[in-house]
Amino acid sequence: MALLWGAAGGVCSAAGDPVGRLHGTIVGVVSDASGSGQLGAAVYLFNRFDKLVKKVMTNEKGAFGFDFLPPDSYSVRVSLPSFLPAVRQNIMIQPGMRSFLAINLASLMSSVELVYSTQSPANLMTDDWKWVLRSSMSTRPVLRFLPEADRQSTTVFGDTRGVVRVQAGDSANGVFGGQPDLGTAFAVATSVLNKHELQVTGNLGYASRGGAPAASLRTRLSRSAENSALNGGFSPEVLLTVRQLFVVGQGAQAPPVRTLSTAALDRISVGDRLDVLYGAQLESVTFYDRLNLLSPFARLTYKITANDEIQAAFSSGAPPEEIFRSQGGANEAQLGQDVGTVSAFPRVSLRDGRVHVQRTGNFELAYRRKLGRDTEVTAALFEERVANGTMLALGATDVLDRAEVLPDPFSSGAVLNVGSYQRRGAMISATHQWTSNWSTSVAVGNAGTLDANSSAAIVATAGDVRRVLRQVQRNWIAVRTSGVAPGTSTRFVVSYLHTDGESSLPMHRHLTQGFSPELGLNIQIRQPLPGLGLWSGRLEAIVELRNALSNGYQRLDGGQGRGVLLMPTPRTLRGGLAFIF
Repeated sequence: MALLWGAAGGVCSAAGDPVGRLHGTIVGVVSDASGSGQLGAAVYLFNRFDKLVKKVMTNEKGAFGFDFLPPDSYSVRVSLPSFLPAVRQNIMIQPGMRSFLAINLASLMSSVELVYSTQSPANLMTDDWKWVLRSSMSTRPVLRFLPEADRQSTTVFGDTRGVVRVQAGDSANGVFGGQPDLGTAFAVATSVLNKHELQVTGNLGYASRGGAPAASLRTRLSRSAENSALNGGFSPEVLLTVRQLFVVGQGAQAPPVRTLSTAALDRISVGDRLDVLYGAQLESVTFYDRLNLLSPFARLTYKITANDEIQAAFSSGAPPEEIFRSQGGANEAQLGQDVGTVSAFPRVSLRDGRVHVQRTGNFELAYRRKLGRDTEVTAALFEERVANGTMLALGATDVLDRAEVLPDPFSSGAVLNVGSYQRRGAMISATHQWTSNWSTSVAVGNAGTLDANSSAAIVATAGDVRRVLRQVQRNWIAVRTSGVAPGTSTRFVVSYLHTDGESSLPMHRHLTQGFSPELGLNIQIRQPLPGLGLWSGRLEAIVELRNALSNGYQRLDGGQGRGVLLMPTPRTLRGGLAFIF
């Protein structure tokens, strides 16, 4: 008979229960620099979406444990007053496997070591470890078992968390793919009857240069982590998103850009080795015309061994934001990611007097291998087909035919339809986790780029622009490092991709990689600010700088000494405050 540990929120199955054999276990010991076990340390378990799954307290020996975990990638965070928090990411759980963590807390640098992962019997935890589990803030060594019926909660909503961000900047991503320059973004997630999670995300603001208002709102409903585990690891999600944006400069009677989309996402495991993430999005875009777009996507992961896996993925239509969000890992909180993606408007352009939306078809194949505990090497191949691709144009855009130029709502430039193209690429990357907070990635690759023919005639229409652009293969090299500065707790991510300075290398967002190199120098800084005891959450200052060196800008001759600059990624400087509770 199944018992519920009321203090831990986990379900214990009797010996021989097949559920136990299909799940894994994480156990560990928290100690100080002298090796003494620490009583009352809070241990948080997060899934790959950075969503809190369970929370326990250590016993008088510093021991803790998480039982009956569905196979997946997890992260563990340990905190105790007077010590720096310790974090361990990418803990892979497999059926019947027990992973042991040796956690050492210190005042200067705490560490977490994954000592071993061994085969465990069908009953994954001994009774000694089961008595360790509990979720109360109390530091009592032992909490009693409670019948499962006693655990039923009478509250409708619980475990509420959220983030509010006030932001400003000189220009956004452009091409209908950015956020308002001046705006307030928010995301709130709460548990509904302990069975489902409801999340509401939104962004309200203005483009600072044109004064164009913009608004986005998304609702996400998913199964709670515990309820998902009880149903064989299935975790479907349903999303509904609405967006509205006014285009300044397109005429007094120009209608707003409105989108309504619904998406469904699910993830299943077939046997012990195959994992399938799949879904689809149905989107309706209204701007003069109405366009209905269906965008399916899927990703298959097959584990060859404990250290080797292959992945195959495809998407068609709109970018599959849910795949990108699922591979962000613990470095990027789920709520923060949703705040960034809810305002990603579809890339709309004008061509031949009609409205078009950029459509992208991707197929990707990747191989990943772990070298030791802290190093990972990947190789990926991709093929990308883009229909009605868009780029941002700055400068003397008035020399172009206005019937095919759409003012960019987020900058002083214009959106051009550069036509359709197909490109292929390859990437080899290596990532090393120096500590729990510091990592570095290095990647080299080759991809198709759009270059302007320097001998081309003067451009006077968008059709001329499409004729002068040609596709060539370019090599590139990229590096990315992320970490947390000691003392100030400043979190930063710095990346740089180098290729031919005259090449307009459109960013390819990899479906199988957490690291998608982006053109130029890009910096993100998150600085925690003191709360002064005025609120229970935390306050962060955020600074983002994209393409700081203005790489990939191409000048086209518009005649009479006037030029047009084409760019896939404009330079962007944004800043803001985020309140996380």
